[in-house]
Amino acid sequence: MLTSNYSILKLVFSTLMLVIFLAACSGGGTKIATKYYLIDPVEHDALNVTLDKPLAIEIIDVHIPQYLERFHIATRVGENRLKFSESNQWGENLRKNLMRTLSRNLSRLLSTQDIGTPLNRSSSLPDYRVQLYIEQFEPGIDNMVRLAARWQISATDTLEPLAIYNEELLGAAIEQDNYEQMVTSMRQLFGELSMKIAESILAEENK
Repeated sequence: MLTSNYSILKLVFSTLMLVIFLAACSGGGTKIATKYYLIDPVEHDALNVTLDKPLAIEIIDVHIPQYLERFHIATRVGENRLKFSESNQWGENLRKNLMRTLSRNLSRLLSTQDIGTPLNRSSSLPDYRVQLYIEQFEPGIDNMVRLAARWQISATDTLEPLAIYNEELLGAAIEQDNYEQMVTSMRQLFGELSMKIAESILAEENK
């Protein structure tokens, strides 16, 4: 009888230890907290703008590749392969974030408050319209962020673009999987691109 009870207790104990072990393996680990990021405007000084009145600018749209529409931040881990981070994500839709940031950057650079976007319409008739196409905006396998973009500028009174521009910018090397550095580099590069867009608008105005 004692032997039988001992066998039962041994079986119960073994079963209990197995349940505890499986629970630890499946859900007992520490969950990594998700970090959320935004690309904020940069503190540029205004360009040397000598105009009779501030320009009115309309940002028609900012286009980004579909793979960047995801909230999970993308990096390249091979020539034709991407990785999306579960624990590092954008705080909002990246296209909308970039559109609002471009608006604020241009406002500072061109010394004007009259910047219209699909997110924030302006009642003014724009002097110039800008449409931006981003073709690449993520770190490569060399841990350098690349920003490849083109944009076109058009006037209010014509459907044809006045000019089309292309630019490819390269950031400094960052530590692998260091998302703080990555987003900082992206912010700086997008600030540089905003500067070039502002300069192209002034070039059209001064023709």
